[in-house]
Amino acid sequence: MDRNDDTLYMAFGTIGNERSVEKDSVIYYQGENAQYFYYLKKGTVKVYISSENGTEKILSTVKKGSVLGEAAFFDEQVRMSSAKAVTKCELIPIDKAMLTGIIRQSPDAAMEIFRLQAQTIRMLSSQLDSMTFVSAKGRIAQYLLRASGGKDRIVQTTHEEIAGVIGVSRVTVSKLMRQLVSEKVIRTGYRFVEITDRESLERLGTER
Repeated sequence: MDRNDDTLYMAFGTIGNERSVEKDSVIYYQGENAQYFYYLKKGTVKVYISSENGTEKILSTVKKGSVLGEAAFFDEQVRMSSAKAVTKCELIPIDKAMLTGIIRQSPDAAMEIFRLQAQTIRMLSSQLDSMTFVSAKGRIAQYLLRASGGKDRIVQTTHEEIAGVIGVSRVTVSKLMRQLVSEKVIRTGYRFVEITDRESLERLGTER
């Protein structure tokens, strides 16, 4: 756990108001009013938007030690996305009264939330740029680099999740992933991808 994770854990993770959520359970729905945001103590959550015909677009994958649902909570508008548990999760709901008390005790927690908001805006801007200008193979490379946090070799993901984030079909993702394996840039297994040549992956991330 790095310093930033530790700041959030000390602020939110020790409250003791855990809510357990089973895998594939929806945490909140697009269009709902936001009375809470959530600190993710354990597990992984996907945040996505849905069209009227049921098509989903994954916006992000949230890992333990981070927060989700904070945008609608702060601007007091309806939620623009839904969140679903990818694994069994433990979350801590934070309402306004709790947040006020936490910030009084730990002002650094507020700065960390602002930092996470900035990261989210940067990520969404990068996704828009990628979908407009970068090839599908380049988008896969960018997704894996982002999901690895810039340092991890192993990314827990599936072809379906990658397709949902980068905006191409699962069939296309599978074809391009096989190419990356043959080029010895990655190695794949059940629900994971191992980055074996980060330098080549970074070059591919700029492919137009």
